[in-house]
Amino acid sequence: MSNAIQPGQAPVFQDIAPENLTALLSCLGSYSRSYEKGEFIILDQEEVPNLGVVLQGTVHMCKEDIWGNQTLLAYLNPGELFGETFALQTAARSSVSFQAATDCHVLFLSSRHILYPCERSCLFHHRLTRNLFDLLGKKNVQLMEKIEVTGKGTLREKILTYLSLQAQKQGSKYITLPLTRTEMARFLSVNRSAMTRELSAMRAEGILDFDRNTFVLKP
Repeated sequence: MSNAIQPGQAPVFQDIAPENLTALLSCLGSYSRSYEKGEFIILDQEEVPNLGVVLQGTVHMCKEDIWGNQTLLAYLNPGELFGETFALQTAARSSVSFQAATDCHVLFLSSRHILYPCERSCLFHHRLTRNLFDLLGKKNVQLMEKIEVTGKGTLREKILTYLSLQAQKQGSKYITLPLTRTEMARFLSVNRSAMTRELSAMRAEGILDFDRNTFVLKP
């Protein structure tokens, strides 16, 4: 896959020199593992002793209700963290599932070694902690955006709010979405057929245009 990155390119390791990164990964008891598309990485209610860094592919954070309906809460691309919310708690048990949306490769870091640094108290370990807090803050912003989108009253408002946020992030009215139609419907918590009809209606009204995952927002 072309979207693979090296560990040193992940934001959690920002400003840590390559020679220090090798020592840090050893100190954190890190290991990596590959997953096939559709394979679960962490299951709901499973203990989470490690946090993950996506090095290749895409990971979905999902929640399933008692009737088996699944909601897509977040999608994670190379360089992003997952599981840290649960791994850093005292009772490290997940309340969601993490699933490989594509074939992917993940680097795992021991939360215990992050919370309790080695006796040497290396400066690059402190840098890791600062980076981790920065990423946790950004993750909270993403969850706030999710609430903003799903909290809208109508299907059209949900779609337009999501597309507007993506346009702001990409700095253009021409945007490429990282989700399929089915995944987009799950992320918006809406019916896929209804969403498809609404997209077609908005295209007919001249509000937007699209071709597969590429969208154009019109004035």
